[in-house]
Amino acid sequence: MTTTRELSPQAIDYWVAKARAVEVQRDRQSGVLMYDPGHGFAPRRFSPTIYWSQGGPIIDEAHIDLNWDTEGNQLWAASMEPDILAHGSTALEAAMRVYVIAKLGEQLGEPPI
Repeated sequence: MTTTRELSPQAIDYWVAKARAVEVQRDRQSGVLMYDPGHGFAPRRFSPTIYWSQGGPIIDEAHIDLNWDTEGNQLWAASMEPDILAHGSTALEAAMRVYVIAKLGEQLGEPPI
């Protein structure tokens, strides 16, 4: 089984959606995750590992700490209490990875959709 620490950014997006109870579907043409923002708006891409407008509020709400290259590995590090640490190639990827670990655990595997 794949651990949360090994997931691709796209897989992390799926698990963030599950942790936040956001209903997502995979777009048949592009393969990206889409969600319904409501209020008559067209479905939009759900990708908190890419969009600060989606990932930023999660970072703020969950009090996620971000640091660059704290261990000499040229990666972003994200941490949450109590002592949960994750890495990513971008700040958002690291933050969403640590969020998923904190909310859903280490052993999730690839998304079913």
